[in-house]
Amino acid sequence: MATKLTATFWAESVEDRVIYGKQKRNRVKLTLSSTQGAFYPSSGGIPLPTTLGMVRNIDYVNIIQGLHPVSAATGAAGGIHWNYVVSQHAIKGYWESGATSTANAAPVLQGELPTTWNPSDLGDAPVMYVEAVGW
Repeated sequence: MATKLTATFWAESVEDRVIYGKQKRNRVKLTLSSTQGAFYPSSGGIPLPTTLGMVRNIDYVNIIQGLHPVSAATGAAGGIHWNYVVSQHAIKGYWESGATSTANAAPVLQGELPTTWNPSDLGDAPVMYVEAVGW
């Protein structure tokens, strides 16, 4: 049975912290580690670490820089669009195809990543940067 990616696959490092009024904003570097043989979950996306540098709660997460593919496994003209899912505290990846016929056309989302997707396609220790807002 294939191993699903879970929150334990992330190594988190708070790189910057700012407090605006009653909100704390942490810029967090998330590194996927030890992903050999681990695959995208069948539903819900990849869970994130529970704290992201916060003490009490996380209100929401902004993805500053998502994981980006470096191999042809995702399609030569496309990529992956990452979306934070509040109710599951996870990120979902969606296939994105490149525009082929119309100039300046936006990429088209093709659906959630398959359970055969492995982050090793992204190279060694893929990194994502997020901004966690909360306290």
